[in-house]
Amino acid sequence: MSLVVVRTLGLCTVQDLGRFHHMHEGVPHGGALVPELLVRANRLAGNHDGAAAIEVLGRLVVRATTPMSIATDASRLLRVGDEVEVISEPRRVAYLAVRGGIDCPVILDGRGAFLTAGIGAPLRVNDELETAGDPEFDGEPDDLVDGPITVVPGPDADAFAPDALATLCAAPYRVDPSSNRVGTRLSGQSIARVDYRERSRPLAPGAIAVPRDGQPIVLGPDHPTTGGYPVIAVVAHADLGCFHAIRLGGTVQFSVRR
Repeated sequence: MSLVVVRTLGLCTVQDLGRFHHMHEGVPHGGALVPELLVRANRLAGNHDGAAAIEVLGRLVVRATTPMSIATDASRLLRVGDEVEVISEPRRVAYLAVRGGIDCPVILDGRGAFLTAGIGAPLRVNDELETAGDPEFDGEPDDLVDGPITVVPGPDADAFAPDALATLCAAPYRVDPSSNRVGTRLSGQSIARVDYRERSRPLAPGAIAVPRDGQPIVLGPDHPTTGGYPVIAVVAHADLGCFHAIRLGGTVQFSVRR
């Protein structure tokens, strides 16, 4: 069974739940920008949670060359020649799962594209995607829960003014349209730094780094494994998917957990 790419707009890649235990090789966890939505699409398609699917940051149109079962927000059957359009609205990202998963090479224990390292590539017109024939499962899809995004204080309190964390949580920030899988740039009230010597050290997804202009950057799944900007807080793991689901141009409100 296969799909052919008819049109793309934005960034469309194959993603799974990521790669583990390769940070020491300079390869971050990666994987789906919003794992909860990938899992939801896979469960609707009858796949196991980590099956590779298409992540859409923009717009994608594909055509079935054989009969197949797919899922986005709902499951459906495609006949030969049927086309389906996936648009990442109203969230930042959407997923298209195919019964059996998308077949692509397993590299460093994952199928997902990691463009910075040259693993995989963005989908292009006329690309043909085969199904992997992964085992099928039955599971109920879960929904994301809206609300403030919980953060925990970061390791670099000495790099910021005493009220910096309160500033981060005081008012909403806007999600900058230039954001990508490496990092989400936010615009809003500037976070005051003090004289601080930047130094390189390991990073993690969800870390909120603050450059000299005071506008925070939340690291995404394709984040650099090391960096020098001080980290004021880290998005709680349970809220990372909710954060990355916020549409570009939308707003986010943080709430600190101590």
